[in-house]
Amino acid sequence: MSSGFEKLKSIGVQKIHEATHISRAHIQGILQENFEDMNSVQLAGFISILEREYSVDLSELKNKAKEHFKNSSHSAKKAKAVNVFLAHKKKKRLTLTYIISGVAFVGLIAIFIISSSSDDVVKVDNSVIESAQSNISVAQSEQNSTVVDKNSTLDEEKLEEPSSSQVPIEVVNPEAAAPKAAIQAPSFKIMPNSKVWMGYIDLATGARNQKTFSDELLLDPAKEWLLFIGHGQMNIEINGVTTSFNNKNSMRFLYKNSELKEIDSIEFKNLNSGKAW
Repeated sequence: MSSGFEKLKSIGVQKIHEATHISRAHIQGILQENFEDMNSVQLAGFISILEREYSVDLSELKNKAKEHFKNSSHSAKKAKAVNVFLAHKKKKRLTLTYIISGVAFVGLIAIFIISSSSDDVVKVDNSVIESAQSNISVAQSEQNSTVVDKNSTLDEEKLEEPSSSQVPIEVVNPEAAAPKAAIQAPSFKIMPNSKVWMGYIDLATGARNQKTFSDELLLDPAKEWLLFIGHGQMNIEINGVTTSFNNKNSMRFLYKNSELKEIDSIEFKNLNSGKAW
């Protein structure tokens, strides 16, 4: 292993944790080359922090990490293919069972309907038919009477209609009628092009959080933030205005008063009480 890696081993887990704030479990895993508890993006971010903090070259460790995740991905895909094949066969058998059960159920319903209909006799009462016809006639008479009343009402309204010279003119204020421009709500979004690890610190309270994500992360636009991002291939939107970045290396930012400023590791430490993260 490289001299840089040996240097980290000589420093020890506790001191590296105090300087970088990477969890002891993750540091222990890196020094023992055990990457089971980390994903590839998170591990790449940790290695980048260690290289910058201690000015060491960990290329050999990066290559081992890539080989590990490549083999893990291959095994996961193979296991998934076996599960899909078994699930497909099981689903096929269940579908055939459902079809047979459905056909049998429909047949039983048909037999029951036929036997029931043969025993029923429909009787029609003439008095009921005559009563219905009488009600229909009365309804038609009332409807015709209503139409006559409506027509007469319309004729009276036409007679009382004022002449065109008596129609009042409404004055409209053009400023009041004009639509108001939509107000853009404050927003602060981080939108990476691929999965990325990010640490973010609330400068007012000192509260620190970290997250690995690939979609978008919304932060409170009214606060002040320190950001440490594993790579710079992303878009950042502030109040509807989007800025694109294309940097393979990690980046640090200061967000204050709806403005984003890229800073170096020295300025980041000064704002973060001397801590690299």
